[in-house]
Amino acid sequence: MLRVRTIRFLAAALACLAAAAIAHTAGAAGFALFEQGAKATALGGAFVAEADDPSAMFYNPAGNAFNENVTLMGGPTLIFRPTASFEGANPYPGAGTTEEQKHATYWFATGYGVYPLSKGKVNLAVGVWAPYGLGVPWANPNSYSGRFISQRIDLRQIALSGQLSVKLADWLAIGGGPEFRLSDVKLSQNEGILNPFTNRFVDVAHLSLISQGTPVKVAWGAGLMLKPTPQLRLGGAFHSHVDFDYSGVASFTQISTGNPQLDGLVASRLPFGRPVPASTTLQFPDLFIFGLSYDLTPRLTVNADGNYTTWKMFDQTVFHIQGLPDEVLPHDWKNTWTIRGGIGYKASDSLWIGGGVLYDQTPQPDEDVGPLLPDANRTGISAGLGMNLGKMFRVDVSSLFLWFHNRTTLTNVAGYDGTYKTFAILPLLNITGKF
Repeated sequence: MLRVRTIRFLAAALACLAAAAIAHTAGAAGFALFEQGAKATALGGAFVAEADDPSAMFYNPAGNAFNENVTLMGGPTLIFRPTASFEGANPYPGAGTTEEQKHATYWFATGYGVYPLSKGKVNLAVGVWAPYGLGVPWANPNSYSGRFISQRIDLRQIALSGQLSVKLADWLAIGGGPEFRLSDVKLSQNEGILNPFTNRFVDVAHLSLISQGTPVKVAWGAGLMLKPTPQLRLGGAFHSHVDFDYSGVASFTQISTGNPQLDGLVASRLPFGRPVPASTTLQFPDLFIFGLSYDLTPRLTVNADGNYTTWKMFDQTVFHIQGLPDEVLPHDWKNTWTIRGGIGYKASDSLWIGGGVLYDQTPQPDEDVGPLLPDANRTGISAGLGMNLGKMFRVDVSSLFLWFHNRTTLTNVAGYDGTYKTFAILPLLNITGKF
């Protein structure tokens, strides 16, 4: 019987992992992604001290120690047609300039599986999630006023993990394990030059940078859960930083200026017609999660969390393109806090409803705010519900409504100034099976 259950668990878990990895190829908007479970998102992400479903692999690995069943959970997270606009300022690109990001729906998937090795003592968990992702595609890329900085960037990162969780006592559990991170990146922009014959700035080339292969870095995560009283739970979790070294190719496509002499000069300086080696390094931060969960009544629970992210290590990006001078992009980000709160109500033995709020502090200084990544402080509200379908299955749905505070920069390092406005809706669906 144990052998049959083990084979069934591994087969289903691998299927979940494969599905999640394939789904993530669609990409995701935003840099850090915290929406790794539907119930957790319904609570505003305040889940580190509750962590009572398999998404504990992300929110608090210790939470899986209290799971006594073979459990599989998975589903998609959507970033539904985020709206982002830009209003220019003087002197460049000028008051009255308006731009928009291309409307698109992004999505990624998560998949988790928990298997008791020693019932009530030690559990094994395997899972996949997307801790980071960035998609910033500007509409009308060939005429967009910021096209010389960035037309589009797509960044993806997947975490594959195996964790052990141990219940040391009824009131204490720990958990953790390695995280194998996979990532790729691509970006595009136009290159321009001052035309000496017309004294106007003109497009002369299109640049596409694409990483090749999928570099793998090993990080780790860990968690702790305390239950000092039957009503109170305390939790803490950690995910380590990684630096990714990307290597790939840069491809230049010439754009005619209509002047043969100028076109010839440009052609002598850029490697048209052949891809050339390119590389860069990106730094991904440590994440600390702290929080508590308290049962006001047997049916009503409140949660509060704080997340601390060491974004300060994301200080600069250097692009190396063979045969050309390095391009250095200073970032100078700072470490930040995110505050989350949620309340859950067990309406019946089969129905749970929840809601939450969050305030997320941007790490990005004004000088770095631009077409490549226009970040801002964020305020979000969330809601969701979970329903048991018999004894074996459960469905959770939730949605986060995320407002980016209007962000105005007059000190962008590239001289591209104005105001950015962004709003996003993130619906989630999870299906859980216990066997």
